[in-house]
Amino acid sequence: MRRDLSDGDVRRIVEDSIDMISEAQSQLNLSVAPHLSKTKNRLKTGNFKAIRLNNKRSKKYAMDFGSFIPPATIILDKRLPSSDHPLDMPDYAETLTAYSAIHEVVHADDHTGGDKLLLETRKHIIRVHQDKLEKSMSIIMQEGGSSAIKNFGDLASLWAVQYVDMVTHYRSYVVLRHKKYPKLDELWSRLRNDYFPPNLFTCIELSKGTEYVFSLFNDLIGEYCLIEALDEYKEIKDKDACSYTV
Repeated sequence: MRRDLSDGDVRRIVEDSIDMISEAQSQLNLSVAPHLSKTKNRLKTGNFKAIRLNNKRSKKYAMDFGSFIPPATIILDKRLPSSDHPLDMPDYAETLTAYSAIHEVVHADDHTGGDKLLLETRKHIIRVHQDKLEKSMSIIMQEGGSSAIKNFGDLASLWAVQYVDMVTHYRSYVVLRHKKYPKLDELWSRLRNDYFPPNLFTCIELSKGTEYVFSLFNDLIGEYCLIEALDEYKEIKDKDACSYTV
């Protein structure tokens, strides 16, 4: 039986995660966490906690084993070392622990940069995708409404949060892929069961390259969101289907 994480373990794991992100950025020449130096300094005096998180395995993104609370608190589920039970895959638990920490560090880095991706994505959705907001709000109201989504602004905020989380998942995946962590593909596949799976980005990456995908987050801030990602994914799949047919 592997022991639960302690607060000190979380601090150490986060520090290791920062080093891995820094190495990946340098060696791959990719902007995984563009504000990492400032984020590292902020987290030096941050709070690190290991607690029992109430994970619901049926929820979207069923790998929520961590949390970032601004300005500098990172929480990890204390049960991460035994997250492979009952399958008995300790290498999977090791990868999930590193993945969870990197994920929260990237969220912290976005916060260091003023949450620009989140805010600009929300503006883009409201400006460009009014028709989709109207259609979705109509469906929500037909189903009885939602206390959390009262207007277009609330819905746009939700979509923007989902997009930023997709981006964060992909960035985390790229770092651990570079480090050749075991069972990473198995971990990544668990994110496919959602309307907006981050696996969309690996599909786009396969067709257009890693640098292109990172340009979506860095060069097209305020011009691209999960809706464009879904459209691009569908276009790639349609082309693949046509080529197979021919």
